[in-house]
Amino acid sequence: LARTSAAVRLLRCGGARARAAGRSRSLSGATEVAALGIPAQVVVAAQAATGAPWWLAIGGTTVALRVGMLPLLWYQLAETRRFGALRPQLAAIRDECRAIEPPSARAAQTLLRGWRCCRAASVQPLAIVAVPLVQIPLLIWSLVGIRRMVDAGSPLTEQMRAGGPGWQKDLTAPHAPGLLPVVSVALIVGNLQLATAGTRSGLFLAVRNGLQAAAVVAYPFFVALPAGVFACWIPNSAFSLAQHLAAAASRAASRAATTTATATASTATAAAATAGRA
Repeated sequence: LARTSAAVRLLRCGGARARAAGRSRSLSGATEVAALGIPAQVVVAAQAATGAPWWLAIGGTTVALRVGMLPLLWYQLAETRRFGALRPQLAAIRDECRAIEPPSARAAQTLLRGWRCCRAASVQPLAIVAVPLVQIPLLIWSLVGIRRMVDAGSPLTEQMRAGGPGWQKDLTAPHAPGLLPVVSVALIVGNLQLATAGTRSGLFLAVRNGLQAAAVVAYPFFVALPAGVFACWIPNSAFSLAQHLAAAASRAASRAATTTATATASTATAAAATAGRA
């Protein structure tokens, strides 16, 4: 009898644990579904407030999100410039650690001393990758949310079927000519080219080439996506392209100004030396 009672209590505890685990999984699943529904809720609110077509509401909220991230980009650019000013000190640290063995200890010591050098100058090295670390997860989250929004089983299916522009009214169907995936792949390649322009790092170039190849290979998958996904994807990639072009123009103007100032200083020095000899 005692053994039977103990077994019953054990079964009851096991059942309680199973029910608790089931409730936990259900709550986790509900939280995940709610989180993925946030992009759709934002688009619905924007469309209701503006009365814009659905394709424009999707693209407009995407651009608004990117505009809201501009302060983070400016912070990254400022920290990158300050990090660039430390290159001589970082190169000296790398040279000092060159004789350390084994290579793993050398790499660890170089990173540690480089980090301390940056922090002593109030530079945050992680800020250099701040934008990608935030932007890429947000893009994936937005694309997954929009993908669920334009899915055939979505509550907005009927509205999505008439929410596109004149040449692609149905946002739940793939783009028949396949031009939207082509534009998306071209924007990916262009952004990767601009992001790595001027770099001499073999690692960065290898990563760039791998990502470009992956984008081209994945084209058949992109063709099968609903057109509504590209209403989010293309504006986001176009914004990134404009951002890269603006940054490249700023760097070119900065280099030109530096070159002009150096040439002017050299001319003034030469003129002063000539006057001194005279």
